[in-house]
Amino acid sequence: MVRTRSPITDDPRITDYGRFVEAQRHLNSVFDKSLRTQVGISIVWYEALIRLARSEDRVLPINELGRAMNLTSGGATRLVDRLESAGYIERTSCPTDRRVSWIRLTDAGTKITEQATRMHLADLHEHFGSRLSEDEIASLSHIMDRLRV
Repeated sequence: MVRTRSPITDDPRITDYGRFVEAQRHLNSVFDKSLRTQVGISIVWYEALIRLARSEDRVLPINELGRAMNLTSGGATRLVDRLESAGYIERTSCPTDRRVSWIRLTDAGTKITEQATRMHLADLHEHFGSRLSEDEIASLSHIMDRLRV
């Protein structure tokens, strides 16, 4: 059977975006495997922990963390439940709005985040930074900022 090609499905923009998605999936897979093997946490846990570590006073409202990570409210709650059970975060009340729940990084959370970050920086260099020039990284960073919502 001869396959006929379609101009719409062969559009190079589909190919370009597909390469971007494949690269992102590959890097996330590599980083997740490394974090799980070396530190015992997933890339999703690391993302939550690093966001908390980089926030003012290591505190964020749960809904803000979920929004930043593109999680549903249920997904954010499940993630927070697991991180809390592991001892990496603790829930606290918002001092100005009792309806809002905040999460705070614990000392154990800070320790695991710093350990994971040291390992992650080495992985970033090996699988990302060493393959691109400083100018390419700066350009890519600029492009990603423009694509973020």
